[in-house]
Amino acid sequence: MKEKLLVPLLLSFSVFISQQASGQTELKNLIGYALEHSHDVKKAEYQLQESSYMVKEARGHGLPQVEGSASSSKMMFKNIEIPASAYSMIPAEYSPILDKLSSIDKFYSTSAAVQVTQLIYSQSYWIGLNAAKKTRELYSILKTKSEEEIIAEVADGYYQAGSLILQVQTINKSIKNLKEIFRIADLNYKNDFIKESDVNRLKVTITNLETTQKTLQNGIYIQMNYLKALAGIPSDSTISIDAESLVNNFDIRTSKANFKIEDVPSYQALTKQAEVYEQQTKLSKAEYYPTLAAFGKYSFTSGGTSFNLDSWNKMSTIGLNLSIPIFKSGVTRSKVRRSQLQHFQINEDIAKSKELLKIAFDNAQSAYQTAQEQLIVQKDNRELAQKVYQQTLLQYQEGMASMADLLNVNSDFLQADNSYNQQVLKCKTSEIQMLKASGNLKRLVSQKQ
Repeated sequence: MKEKLLVPLLLSFSVFISQQASGQTELKNLIGYALEHSHDVKKAEYQLQESSYMVKEARGHGLPQVEGSASSSKMMFKNIEIPASAYSMIPAEYSPILDKLSSIDKFYSTSAAVQVTQLIYSQSYWIGLNAAKKTRELYSILKTKSEEEIIAEVADGYYQAGSLILQVQTINKSIKNLKEIFRIADLNYKNDFIKESDVNRLKVTITNLETTQKTLQNGIYIQMNYLKALAGIPSDSTISIDAESLVNNFDIRTSKANFKIEDVPSYQALTKQAEVYEQQTKLSKAEYYPTLAAFGKYSFTSGGTSFNLDSWNKMSTIGLNLSIPIFKSGVTRSKVRRSQLQHFQINEDIAKSKELLKIAFDNAQSAYQTAQEQLIVQKDNRELAQKVYQQTLLQYQEGMASMADLLNVNSDFLQADNSYNQQVLKCKTSEIQMLKASGNLKRLVSQKQ
């Protein structure tokens, strides 16, 4: 039983075979997995499939419709009384007929028919079919929009997790450095070269860092679970991020995104929705037009005072059915007006969206450029802080610098190191926002991370 459960689990993670040799999960692979297994993307795919059946349903109304019907009834009579005057009004030879009629207490009626109907002309049919096609196009755009949203969420969650991992690594460096300083300080204290307060200060600092370390590790655990939920990965599985390689392999480059509002899925969805509303208005107006259909009917009927299926009367009928709307007390006019108002509303949303999307792209592009500029500054600052730390450490070992000086420069270096790491990830996240604002977010799937 365990083997049967293990096989599909292994198959579901075949996408991660292309991971790095180190076993780390690359963002590109994680996004690819999410696009196949995310619940939101699956839902969008189901909606797209549903819209395809809407088109087929609308088209089917214009194709021949075959309908069969059958009925059987029994009419009950209660004491049919024929007045005596009736007998005097008819010839004597017809009196037996009246006697037989008065004895009837039930009547059986049976019928069966097949009817074929073919729509010949209907303004509503063609407009409704076109509206269904527009709806399918809308759901196709919404699926693309859902894919871009899941890419943005997964990428952002990936870098958020990487940010926490880098913070832990920075703290680990600090703890390692401080423990080495503590080893030297403890020896100096035992030899009465420094005061006990200096050693105790180191102990407190190390303990505080270890507490922060555990808090961040718990944050990484929470963020990883959130990331797995976004990508549709089973919660009992394991993913790993080599955050350090994200920094070491980062190439300071300028990503370009040409902004065309027509490429942004959210704008595409609005414009397509406007087209759907336009078709809805036309569909409401089509109710003013007549409808013409042809039909043919072949029926069998049988009737009598006893139930008998051996005797049938056959009848065939062909004809045209013309339906002309004349007066609906303003129902159609109100429906048309309501559709027009919905169309006006979506046009206002489109006008507003044009302005907001352009501003969002300009802001995202500005944030990305600023992040790139700050990254160069942070890189130089980290190199300088590391140089100062190495110099002060050497001076401390030679007795030329105090422990306070060493702790201060160690703190400055670790802060500069952490600031640089976080700036790298800020460049990546701002690039995501810029690509999303321009509708080019799928480039993350194809480009090298």
